[in-house]
Amino acid sequence: MRKANTIGLVAMAMICGVSTSALAQADAVNGTPSADTATDADQGLGEIVVTAQRRQERLQDVPLAVQAVSSDQLASKGIGNIQELGSVVPSLSVSSAVGFGFTYLRGVGSTAIGPGIEVPVSIYVDGIYYASSTSSLFDFNNIDHVEVLKGPQGTLFGRNATGGLIQVITKDPTQDFHLKVGAGIDNYATAKGEFYIAGGIAEGVAADLSVSGTAQGDGWGTNIFSGKDVNRTIHNISLRSKWVFDLDDATKATVIGDYTNQKNSFNGQRIFPGTIAPTFLNYTSNPGRPWDLDNDVDPRLRNINWGASLKLVHDFDGVTLTNTTAYRRARTFLNWDIDFTPVPHLEGDLRELERQFSNELQLSSSGSGPLKWTAGVFYFRARGIYDAATAYSRDVPNNLFGPFEAVIPYGNQLTESVSGYAQGTYEIVPDTNLTLGARYTYEKRSITGRTEGLPFGATTPVLLGVTTPASITFKKPTFRVALDHRFSPEVLAYVSFNTGFKSGGFNTQFTSDPSFQPETIKAYEAGVKTDLLDRRLRLNLSSYYYDYKNIQVQKVGVAATGIINGASAEIYGAELELDALVTDAFRINGGAAYTHATFTDFRNAPFTTPVGGQGVFPGDASGNNVPKAPRFQGNIAGTYTAELNGGSKAEFTLATIYSGRYYFEANNVVSQKAFAKLNASIKWTAANDRYSVRIFGNNLTNRATAVYSSTLSDGTIDITYDAPRIYGVKLEYKF
Repeated sequence: MRKANTIGLVAMAMICGVSTSALAQADAVNGTPSADTATDADQGLGEIVVTAQRRQERLQDVPLAVQAVSSDQLASKGIGNIQELGSVVPSLSVSSAVGFGFTYLRGVGSTAIGPGIEVPVSIYVDGIYYASSTSSLFDFNNIDHVEVLKGPQGTLFGRNATGGLIQVITKDPTQDFHLKVGAGIDNYATAKGEFYIAGGIAEGVAADLSVSGTAQGDGWGTNIFSGKDVNRTIHNISLRSKWVFDLDDATKATVIGDYTNQKNSFNGQRIFPGTIAPTFLNYTSNPGRPWDLDNDVDPRLRNINWGASLKLVHDFDGVTLTNTTAYRRARTFLNWDIDFTPVPHLEGDLRELERQFSNELQLSSSGSGPLKWTAGVFYFRARGIYDAATAYSRDVPNNLFGPFEAVIPYGNQLTESVSGYAQGTYEIVPDTNLTLGARYTYEKRSITGRTEGLPFGATTPVLLGVTTPASITFKKPTFRVALDHRFSPEVLAYVSFNTGFKSGGFNTQFTSDPSFQPETIKAYEAGVKTDLLDRRLRLNLSSYYYDYKNIQVQKVGVAATGIINGASAEIYGAELELDALVTDAFRINGGAAYTHATFTDFRNAPFTTPVGGQGVFPGDASGNNVPKAPRFQGNIAGTYTAELNGGSKAEFTLATIYSGRYYFEANNVVSQKAFAKLNASIKWTAANDRYSVRIFGNNLTNRATAVYSSTLSDGTIDITYDAPRIYGVKLEYKF
């Protein structure tokens, strides 16, 4: 009867589409590598299991700087999407501007955007690589845990991960029935809903369905020119379903499908305070709050992305064969004011299409001998298309394009890559392991394009030019060497050397420009992982040194950005992660990071004057700070759980985030000063553990912090700010 009920509920949810603003996260279920944070008075801190080396291992056994955050930790700290991960992972920054995601880790990252341009900090969901930076800004739902792997991942992952990667692991359904429903609202009338249902469909078949929806009634700001709200989520709807088939005792298949449809106005920008627009625009005002705009165009972003994957796993005696096939597609529409003033000088209207296909065949050892190994082949094919990247300039006689109202570039970039890799760990003497890994990557990128112009008064564009098709290939080996020793059951130490490679390519908007070259990184790291005081205190420390060459740096153009190559940078630092069960009711966790990141040679960097308004000119950024790399970052959170009468409980969480000053571009003109933020929440849970109410407040001091800034070719400096103070309530039911 229980199985029949489960089948019926799952089927009903799928047939009906569960279109309610549904919200939820399921309990941790068997079969998914878990960042288990459960504690016990006798056991201390719970074990954390990760897949950072493409196999399930205890976090404290992995000779790698990796931080794992469980779904419970994400919820207690109010982290609902990937952009907020930086509040719990020191040296990580995930932000957005103009609808694209930007990720920096230990000073390695890029703000270059566009179809076919991949970021140095890769994002994976259930082992599937997300190449599109417009599709990487997703909300969390049905999350088991998130792993952040720090440093270049040039062997087992390899896909352009010079800075590291973020790996999101969702829950696996089992035969047990799970249901969770939640709803919430905040002070900007943002209604959120989540729904999750999972259970057995038939013997050997389990499935789940996860649905989330968000709609924001009031924007964080107002466009003063039009009076309309901006910085507002109009809608964000996501669906995800995972089906697990136990085909026999040794074979399992997992099928995953997901779909996201979002529309918002977060792609608007304003002129950086204290700087000016070009004088011919006759605009000097910079009104309102940091989240307000004064644009003649109301910003709009629409992104629709979806994907499907099939993972087949067969366990031979001592060897596991895994094949993962995936396809993803994203369509993005962007419209925004690029001069950031009420003057109709420059408007962007972008149409993007991105498609990717990947297949990975992997063999790995599954026995308990002294040698553990993994080997495989990875194929990747992606196409990034501007269809088209239209730029309008209508302020006669100051328009940019002479007789043309608009210039319409089309670009189509194709990426094909194949790589082979192998990594093995051998216990050379008791408690001492040597890890050796290598990967060889062959990659080819091709570009085609054309440019059209729309004359004033015309309805049909004319052809201005066609780009001669071009292609470029890259061949690169990358390596990993690591040595670790367990001094006791509580202490592991390791040293490692890794290399990373991010391929070059073409700027899809500037199809006639020369190609940009690959960037490379050599990383030296040492670390210690400890479980102390009967596993009531966990301290992990790491230090590193990077030799970073041929860095791919943002190039700002008309209605889009691209990439040029800088020369080199030196990055070194140290990090600390802390998790302490002070009492059975009080827990503290947090981290700190020191990062020294400077350009050692960058003589062709784009420069501007401190007040803007003057065209960009080449300058020497040697000795300047690398963007988005504050010297010090830290966070600490305390959670106290009180048992109440009747068996219910109350959970109080207070979290503080600190960041030192950081710069946005190599010229070090614009920076965000050092700041601190405070988040807090109170959660009540019923005695039967089925009902809960959570009251939360994020950025309680209402600090306006800049997350993105760039300089246009005419010298105009733009700025984008993170969220203001947000507080609200969330209700949840689970069964």
